[in-house]
Amino acid sequence: MKPQLALEIAGDTDPGCVRPNNEDSFSVDEEIGLFVVADGMGGHNSGEVASGLATENIRNFARHFLGDGKNELPPGADPMAPARESQLVFCVKNANTIIYEKGRAMPKDAGMGTTVVAALVDTKAVTVAHVGDSRLYLFRKGRLEQLTEDHSLVGDQVKRGLITPEEASHSNLQNILTRAVGAEADVKVDVATHPLLPGDVLLLASDGLTKMMSDPEIAAVIAADGAPKAVVPRLIEKSRAAGGYDNVTVVAIRVAPKPPGGNGLKGIVSKLLGS
Repeated sequence: MKPQLALEIAGDTDPGCVRPNNEDSFSVDEEIGLFVVADGMGGHNSGEVASGLATENIRNFARHFLGDGKNELPPGADPMAPARESQLVFCVKNANTIIYEKGRAMPKDAGMGTTVVAALVDTKAVTVAHVGDSRLYLFRKGRLEQLTEDHSLVGDQVKRGLITPEEASHSNLQNILTRAVGAEADVKVDVATHPLLPGDVLLLASDGLTKMMSDPEIAAVIAADGAPKAVVPRLIEKSRAAGGYDNVTVVAIRVAPKPPGGNGLKGIVSKLLGS
């Protein structure tokens, strides 16, 4: 008989070496398998407000559909579409409305917004919804693959073949987003579902990681020790050592054989809060 599977989880956020405050936010809900990373933008503390609203409200909406063993469809969802994709898109779009309306109501928060990468994970598949340039990676058998597409000016240029990924990594236009949650009344959310295998590692990260480390460097850290509780602090440490010019947030999830006496999806959880 094949062993059951569990998820090993770790997450942390760090302000980096330059910025005085941290506008990143992350959320881990092991019960429903929801993981969210958000990177806020805006004047004063508005970026921090936007990212916090995003992670909090996406989690609250997701729990409404999935908490306590439920699996409900959002209002108006296409019954032919995958339920988890409909649920995640609904959650992100409603977070967008909340952030947008708060920005309109509070002059100090006008124009605030945030990136979002949100994943619903079980031992068979990951459903990911994203807006902006925070990323989701899959590490499988020594290979790192980016499962999201950056919604940024340089990301669009790479997609159209105008510049190479290497040129994009050195562009001074990296911070120009083409989409953000809360910036406008409505937002287009990209969503997709990917199968998972035992031993796979998922990585959600803000651009404070991906601007400081190349994909091969990230892959090397995971290859050396794929345990999330080892991967997360090592990636943050290396981002800081490379300059730490931005806030950095990393959440790692590994699909692994269930240990004796384990408890399914809740698995082995190591949330690292603070540096």
